[in-house]
Amino acid sequence: MIKLNSENNYTTHPLLRLGFRPFFFASGVIAVVSMLLWILFYQGVLTTNIVTPQHWHAHEMVYAYASAVVVGFLLTASRNWTGVQTIYDKPLLGLLLIWVAGRFLPFISNEYIAYQAFVDSSFLLLSTTFIAYPIIKAKNWNNIAIVSKLLLLFVAHVAYYLGVTDSLENGVYIGIYSGLYLIISLLFMMSRRLLPFFIERGLGMTTELKNSRFLDLSSLVLFIVFIVVEIFFPSTNNYYAVLPLTLFCIHIKRMFNWYNKGIWEKSLLWSIYLAYGFLTLGFFINALSYFISFVAYLDIHSFAFGIALMTLSMMCRVSLGHTGRNVFDPPPQLNSIFIALTLSFIFRVIFPLFNTNYYELWVLISQVLWIISFAYFVFIYSPIFFKARVDGQFG
Repeated sequence: MIKLNSENNYTTHPLLRLGFRPFFFASGVIAVVSMLLWILFYQGVLTTNIVTPQHWHAHEMVYAYASAVVVGFLLTASRNWTGVQTIYDKPLLGLLLIWVAGRFLPFISNEYIAYQAFVDSSFLLLSTTFIAYPIIKAKNWNNIAIVSKLLLLFVAHVAYYLGVTDSLENGVYIGIYSGLYLIISLLFMMSRRLLPFFIERGLGMTTELKNSRFLDLSSLVLFIVFIVVEIFFPSTNNYYAVLPLTLFCIHIKRMFNWYNKGIWEKSLLWSIYLAYGFLTLGFFINALSYFISFVAYLDIHSFAFGIALMTLSMMCRVSLGHTGRNVFDPPPQLNSIFIALTLSFIFRVIFPLFNTNYYELWVLISQVLWIISFAYFVFIYSPIFFKARVDGQFG
């Protein structure tokens, strides 16, 4: 039961009233801190103890940043879907502290890695339990697939640590890439539901944007095949390019169905739409890599920036809506935040695709722009996370 004091005010600190508050704040902070550390690792100023700097960087992007955003969003959304109160106050604080405890991987020695693995992996298992509870209690079976994907994300994280401890061959690779693609699959699922709705509402449209059952099913099936092939059966055979190229065409068609030129006037619309485009471009770059030799991991970074921009846009929107603010009148600084992250993508993915002479410089500029974008987000949104709803409601 939500507690009130003698003056009928809520006793729970605003930061701990709903899942999005602590985890969106934490996501913004870790996006800045982990990138600052990555610059130091990348430049050789710091070194890691157990995992390579590259594997740590990938791990933090998937299992620190993206997982925290997903958990914060779903703890909030599952309450909306079901009407069942999700964790808050001390249990929510406890979950946040477990997530924080998992952030010390690069500085852990071999003798403590088992404890680190247990703590870090338990975050996703506990989060899945807390998200599944209201869904199962309310028999909200339409969203049970989300729970299954979270469980798979937990399994992928365990595989990562089994790889770190040499208990599973290729476990680090399996854990990182499985986690990356599972996050993307969650975003595709949510985009299919929310992006057309956001555009319709944001532009005041009276017609419903088109969604194709064929595109939905084909994108789902082909993406599952793509994940299996990429992780377990990688090949340089040119015929394999058909799969990512087909996925690229499917998602381009989706984007065409949802397009309206009015989105470019709304920061919370163009950002999420462009993020979907980054994810889609990742498939094209992946297909292109079968025929052209260029810098490694550009497709992965296109996917990564798609995740980053989409989650950043969603955090900005959800935080406004669930604190009683007007999502149709967002802070004017959002354009600058999203533009900085878009420029970071251009320097990290597009420039190296055409010119590698200044690759190290492109990467550094991209890292700095990333930090500027997320630091600005934390600066603008921290008061929203730490203050009560403007309408006086709990949440």
